This record gives sequence, structure tokens and C-alpha cells, in this order.
Amino acid sequence: MPVRATHATLSAGRDAVYDPRARQGSIPIELHLDDGSTLDGALILTSAELERLHQQTSRLVDADERALGGTP
Repeated sequence: MPVRATHATLSAGRDAVYDPRARQGSIPIELHLDDGSTLDGALILTSAELERLHQQTSRLVDADERALGGTP
């Protein structure tokens, strides 16, 4: 049976990069496989996808702040 990815996390110590000519962003990630190994990868997003991701992560940050008793 092939090894499958279970989840991805942000790569430590590496920063996201935006390519204005391609109008894409690249976010370094680490893929975690079900056999316990990991692979380096990149999440490539168009400018529209970057905007959507920003909106979604902003909502998550707000929810986390509310859960901790802070104000969004």
C-alpha cells in the first residue's frame, strides 16, 4: 500500500515568497506521511487563492482570540 500524506505544516525557518510576474505565492510546507516520515514541499497559490487563504486564516485567528477571552 502506498504511503499517504496525513497533513501538512508550515516549514520552520523558511518564509513565504511572492512572485509578482507569475502573480503567485509560494508557502514552504512539510508534508507528514502516515509512515512517520516527512517531505518538504510548497503550497503554490494564485493571488485570488492567497486572498481567500488570508480571509480564512483571519477568521481562525479571531476565533482563537475569542476562545482565549481576547477581543477580535
